[in-house]
Amino acid sequence: MLKELIKKDEIAAMKARDKAKVSVLRLVSAGIKAFEVNERETISDEGVIKIIEKNIKQTREALEYAKQANNEEKIAEGNFTLEVLTPYLPEQLSEEEVMGMLKEIIASGNYTASDMGKIMKEIMPKVSGKFDRSKINPMVKSLLG
Repeated sequence: MLKELIKKDEIAAMKARDKAKVSVLRLVSAGIKAFEVNERETISDEGVIKIIEKNIKQTREALEYAKQANNEEKIAEGNFTLEVLTPYLPEQLSEEEVMGMLKEIIASGNYTASDMGKIMKEIMPKVSGKFDRSKINPMVKSLLG
């Protein structure tokens, strides 16, 4: 299970005295623990992936602000966090693969521009954890014209 892998890597980072990596992995572990306490159930791999995706999204947003402020230290910190977290995600889909899936969905459902929500509802479960969700909306808009 992904949860155990993260815990094992966190312990290995502690033994190696890699404080930066320990910090990133503890953030994920805290999210996992919070979920399990709040929901009173053991988290699934999908749940762990959602927590990792959330952390990656927050890191990317922070990176944008750091780049605007030209804060080299925060940029390096953000890039390191992404390096640590990305390997825990499933194999990523390419834009071409997602575009092909979207074309298939649109063709099979005879969707129009007003059916954006229906298309998004259909594609999201297929790409969850495998593609940056923020890129899907513009892709759908470009296909619908």
